[in-house]
Amino acid sequence: MFSFEGKKALVTGGGRGIGRAIALALAQQGADVAIAARSRDELEHVAGEIRALKRKASVHLVDMGDTRKAVEMVDAAAKALGGLDILVNNAGGILDLDGSIGPLAETTLEAFDAMYALNVRSPLFAAVAASKHMAKQGKGGAILNIVSIDAVFPAPTEGIYGSAKAALVNITRVLGYELGKDRIRVNAIAPGVIETRLTEPWLKTEEQRADRASFYPLGRVGVPDDVAAAAVYLSSPPATCSGGCASTTRCRTHPGSDAGACAEPSPLSGSSGSPRSTCA
Repeated sequence: MFSFEGKKALVTGGGRGIGRAIALALAQQGADVAIAARSRDELEHVAGEIRALKRKASVHLVDMGDTRKAVEMVDAAAKALGGLDILVNNAGGILDLDGSIGPLAETTLEAFDAMYALNVRSPLFAAVAASKHMAKQGKGGAILNIVSIDAVFPAPTEGIYGSAKAALVNITRVLGYELGKDRIRVNAIAPGVIETRLTEPWLKTEEQRADRASFYPLGRVGVPDDVAAAAVYLSSPPATCSGGCASTTRCRTHPGSDAGACAEPSPLSGSSGSPRSTCA
């Protein structure tokens, strides 16, 4: 059902965490995978794991905060793989820069611009670059943006990050409508708390872990493979009716809370209407 034989995928931020899990999940289903990030050591390690699955791997060093370099990287990945069918815009996060996190009144122009370059501008232009390759191939394609639950409900001290991810959700929906004519589907996944390097400070102690897990009826925080499973589905042929949708990947908030709730994705409307999505 989820065979990716012959498919070519690019995963940004593919050296660790969620990106690594998605890259390996796609390779396990038969895709050749290009991975991009800033750390060569991490990328080479993941590339070795992909090759151990008998799939082709391509490594690309890039700082996704540099949009021009990000676009060049997409073109290089497509050339290295011999085409491009799937783009996963996973790279992003909160920068180690004064004003990137904290009350909005304390942010800076530099932090705002850098955060939006990493979390909005580069994913947008990477998606546009990837869509050109997909359209030229004439086989359709899938673009997946990894956003955050912060995009759909307020998280104090993370306003810049959350607003950037919210912008990317809207871009996802618009691109889903605009690229539909070329059979290119664009979706987003909005994870809750996932065990990664980004969330390590929140999960250091058993008390912290229990507090975070208490938000979810299943009693646990997420792991990268949870997101990878959703990514495989949304990138797959059976998901051809899913487009312009932002789906949450978390163990759900307390019963009765609709924060970040997401219904089943609905297909986009025809060219005479506006795009439809039941997702928050």
